[in-house]
Amino acid sequence: MTAKDAKALLAHGDIDENFLSEYFVGDVSPDGTVPDNLAYIGDGIETVDPKQDDTKSQKAYYNGGGQQTTTITGSTRSLDFSGDRSTGDPAQDLIAGLASETGAARNKWFRENDYVMGDTGKLELVASRTGTVTWSDITDKGGNATDPGSFKATATYTAKPTVLSASKSDDREGLATVLTETPSINAVILGKEAVVQGAAADPDAGK
Repeated sequence: MTAKDAKALLAHGDIDENFLSEYFVGDVSPDGTVPDNLAYIGDGIETVDPKQDDTKSQKAYYNGGGQQTTTITGSTRSLDFSGDRSTGDPAQDLIAGLASETGAARNKWFRENDYVMGDTGKLELVASRTGTVTWSDITDKGGNATDPGSFKATATYTAKPTVLSASKSDDREGLATVLTETPSINAVILGKEAVVQGAAADPDAGK
């Protein structure tokens, strides 16, 4: 094994606030394109909890000394949204309107865009997930008399989403399209420019 230097192991990543992640919802189109009724999920939302639920298979083999081996046979991503009910907000109204629906009527187009604040002061798009989700456990209003009405809902992908990462040079062109289709909301709020991370260093960027 090659000896490791302690300073080389002392790496630092980017720690950014959760609000830099942006979420969008809309109707599912037959060709999977960005919906005409695209809406940003943000108004009234206090907490977003992403979860990855794994399906596991556990077996013990003769050559394992009695120790069980765990194999992940499936994995499903979901996100729990919670906060205050914002009546009139397009995203919340769309989701709340699904409460009495069942089956495929609960399915909507969905996108997650993850940003970090770059060293140059620009918002950098580092990853995006796009797919179809089904909305469940919808809570529309309710709570103490003097409190704002509550809002809760869970979005669960119906299939593995399309994932793009700026760490892959081949994905950066796709992320540039994502940035055009779903422009950064925080770029407007913070007065910053939004770019795809690493795109400037790509010699083919802009071609």
